[in-house]
Amino acid sequence: MDIPGALFPGFYLWTGGAVYAMLMLVALSTAPWAKIRDNEAQHIFLGATVAVCLLWVMRGGIQEGLSFHLLGMTLLCLMFEWQFALVAASLVVAMMTLQGPAGWEAFGLNVLLMGALPILFTRIFLYLCQRRLPHNYYIYVFLNAFLGGGLSILLAGAASAWLQHVADVQPTGSIARNFLQILPLLMFGEAFINGGAMTLLVAYRPRWVATFHDSWYVSNK
Repeated sequence: MDIPGALFPGFYLWTGGAVYAMLMLVALSTAPWAKIRDNEAQHIFLGATVAVCLLWVMRGGIQEGLSFHLLGMTLLCLMFEWQFALVAASLVVAMMTLQGPAGWEAFGLNVLLMGALPILFTRIFLYLCQRRLPHNYYIYVFLNAFLGGGLSILLAGAASAWLQHVADVQPTGSIARNFLQILPLLMFGEAFINGGAMTLLVAYRPRWVATFHDSWYVSNK
């Protein structure tokens, strides 16, 4: 899902960078900074970011531009809210860019595809579930964490494939044969990683999860 900068015309790279910069500005200006002022919260945030980095290191690849790995963005969004999740995603992509072939010119585009898109989807999906469905522990875990995680990587992978097709980076047949067929397997892995981690967190460390409220999901049930 990583976008190698050398494969794309400058228009796509500059546009992606500009959109990323505007989105990051909104995130930094609206982030609830008070929630990470204490040492424990900062350590949890950095630890989760490092864990996602390790998740991204375990990747496969078919050809340049058609590599794949799990994302972990749903976990970050549910734990820290979308603003801090976007900051964490930026750090992860920066670390991967340092040791990978993507190049800094594609940094903004890669954060949008593999970070911002699944993060914003997770947040919107959570909002809709909270507004339309009962506040139930199992709905939170199975819909927002498991299903949300699986759908988030499907969205990110489909967007990456579509962009490479539109920019004429990869032929349609190659994308369909070598990448889109793998997405269902990635969905299962992504759902399992995010859902399993969130199940443990809300059971043993619910105070680490910014979007999980005891008064909603546990009390008076």
